Amino acid sequence: MLVQMRRWLVIAIALGACRDPELDHMRAIKEEVCKCKTAECGELAMKKLPTREKPSAREQALANDMLSCMARLYLKERPDTDPDATSPGTAAPASAGTP
Repeated sequence: MLVQMRRWLVIAIALGACRDPELDHMRAIKEEVCKCKTAECGELAMKKLPTREKPSAREQALANDMLSCMARLYLKERPDTDPDATSPGTAAPASAGTP
C-alpha cells in the first residue's frame, strides 16, 4: 500500500514538473479571447499567439476553443438580414404595406 502511494506521489510530481509555459500562455490568451465582447477585441488577443510549425494536440484543442469563441463574436456582430424580422421600435413584423 505504501509503495503504491509513493508511486502516485512520484507520478504527480513528475506531471507537475512537466508544465509547459507556452501552453499556459495559450490558455491565458484563450481566456482573453473568450471574455471579449467584440470580434476586434478577439482578433487583437489572437495576434498574441505564437506560430508553431507542429502544434501539439493540447495546443490544437486550445486553438479550437479560441476559434469557437471567435465564431460566437462574429455571429453576434453579423447584421440581421431576415426580412421577416421586426422593425426597429415595433413589436410587429415589418410588412410591405406599412409606410
